Amino acid sequence: MSSTLPAPDDDVTNGKERSDIESPGVEDASIGFKQRILLFIRSLRTRHRLLALLFGIVFVFVIALYAIFFSPAVAPIATEPKEPSHAVRFEQIFEQLSKSEETIARLDAFVITDAMLRKLTTIDRLTTIQVNTDSIILPTIEKLSQMPKLEQLHIRGASLDDAMFMELTKSLSIWLLNFPSANVSPEAIEGLGKMPALRQLRLGIKGGDNQHGRAISTLSRLRSVHLIGIAITDEGLRPLTEMPQLESLYLDDTAVTDTGWEWLVQENTHLHVHVNQKHHDRDPQKH
Repeated sequence: MSSTLPAPDDDVTNGKERSDIESPGVEDASIGFKQRILLFIRSLRTRHRLLALLFGIVFVFVIALYAIFFSPAVAPIATEPKEPSHAVRFEQIFEQLSKSEETIARLDAFVITDAMLRKLTTIDRLTTIQVNTDSIILPTIEKLSQMPKLEQLHIRGASLDDAMFMELTKSLSIWLLNFPSANVSPEAIEGLGKMPALRQLRLGIKGGDNQHGRAISTLSRLRSVHLIGIAITDEGLRPLTEMPQLESLYLDDTAVTDTGWEWLVQENTHLHVHVNQKHHDRDPQKH
């Protein structure tokens, strides 16, 4: 009797085969699902970035609109105006002088050039020129000496020499010379005696001494003398006090001793005396 093996269970066999066959499909489905999740997550990140960018743009736009239409006006920061150059300032003053009837030119608040000073001489009506210049040449002095109405000439800064003093002696109208910085000889000073109108002299000479003082004493028409940095001694005072028309004597930075000052104020009571920009303590004309 032959035994018959039971037929294999179709369901089991089929299931096993189906399982063997379907396993790769399950793995593919699992991988596909993960990829979709990753893609979804990436899409969320991309959307988040896009939303953040969009929000930033909108925020900046809103702030800009507010700043334009609603923010209070801010006053501009005040800045100090730049001071015009010396050349510009001179031209402004020169134009004013040219158009007006003014006869006084005061330009000593800033330094002008020789060319600027020479330009001033073209205004014939000027009676007073007061300047601070870094340089001056003889042709400019010639122009100044030829001005028909010039009465007062004040030049600071530049140092005048003998040739310039000789040229100034040609002026018929100047009665006041003010040169705090000069480099002249006693002979050039004596030459100023040719100026018929000269009455006041303010003169500074570095290295000057009694010889310069004696030269000044020869200018017999002077009524006022102011000497700066000239080493006048006690002996050098006497010739100055003997000037026939002298009324005022100002002496700065001299070599006079206390004895000399005592003699000056006691024996020359007719003189108005200043020492180093101040009245002498015993000056009878002190005020």
